[in-house]
Amino acid sequence: MQTTKMLSTSAFEQWLANQTATIARYREVEKSPLLAEYNTLKKIVESEDFQAKKTQLLTTKYNQTQEGKTMAKYHSMKWNISVILFNLFHKETWKEKTEVAKYLELVAQIQTPEFQKSNAFWKNPKRWYTTPESQQDNRYMALSKHADICFYNAHTQEEITELESYKLAWNDEFDGTQMAKHWESGFLYPSKDFQANHSYTSERQAYTKGQNTHVANSVLSLTTRKQSTTAPAWHPTKGLMMHPFAFTSDVWHSNIPAVMSKKGVLQIKVACVGKVRHAICLVSPKSQNVLSILPSNLMQKNYVVYTLVWNEKETIWYQNNQELKREIKSLPATPLHLLLRSYLPIDQVGSTGLLNIDWIRVYTKA
Repeated sequence: MQTTKMLSTSAFEQWLANQTATIARYREVEKSPLLAEYNTLKKIVESEDFQAKKTQLLTTKYNQTQEGKTMAKYHSMKWNISVILFNLFHKETWKEKTEVAKYLELVAQIQTPEFQKSNAFWKNPKRWYTTPESQQDNRYMALSKHADICFYNAHTQEEITELESYKLAWNDEFDGTQMAKHWESGFLYPSKDFQANHSYTSERQAYTKGQNTHVANSVLSLTTRKQSTTAPAWHPTKGLMMHPFAFTSDVWHSNIPAVMSKKGVLQIKVACVGKVRHAICLVSPKSQNVLSILPSNLMQKNYVVYTLVWNEKETIWYQNNQELKREIKSLPATPLHLLLRSYLPIDQVGSTGLLNIDWIRVYTKA
């Protein structure tokens, strides 16, 4: 996923979308007669015998061939004095002379259709291009440059199989005008008897059970407002109590697990404004912050895709295609839910802000 230069979010999203198209096109080309022809020719053209013949026909000089040597011998013998006299007087008895006899044998040889055809072939400096093998070679080279073949060769079976092994397991594109049924306001606890909708006395905002949440144009927006209110809050020693707040915001958790596999990928497209902290975490009913997906100091006015990749050995965070960090640890072997919230630490000057989430997608790996 990582490259030397971070892609723009639009380019990265296009890259993500292209993965599905890449798989489909690869499998289509894989079954095509075009690839079958290419692979057949590849095996022929790249064989040792084929390449040896091609090299021989392209590099062998005529005078190095048996035909060239035969013709050179003929031209040499033609000027032998005995042969000259025989050609002048045509005396039959001279045929018995060794030189004349050899000459006549040579003449008979070079006048055969087989020799003349072979001699014409080897005498042609472009002899390779007259062969069926040359046509096979040309076809193979043409297919090698074909867009489908170039695309296919640019990928490997291992790469495509790896891409195919990821299946969409959980997602929310935030279509519609309200939160989907798999979301509940408040924190995630093991029992419905616990007060899920509360804040903390160590923070400046109260949570409003969805009043600061807006879904429109396929975007979820959590707004942090300057608004005085009194709401339930958790105190570290006094427990749950009513507490005054100067700001309001919202917190949501998925009521069904988003992550249930030992290997997978979670991606979320987000943007935010204002000096407000935002937490998007994987949690379990027993822990409210198993793993943060976003940087703690997230300040992105423009949309960015954050990716979490995990397996049995390590967890890796990305911003678009750039690796942010890597930890040698795996996710807990328990179903994990998503938690979304905006907050203002008590030691931070109060501010309004907005968290926009375009989509969330979780993929499991086979």
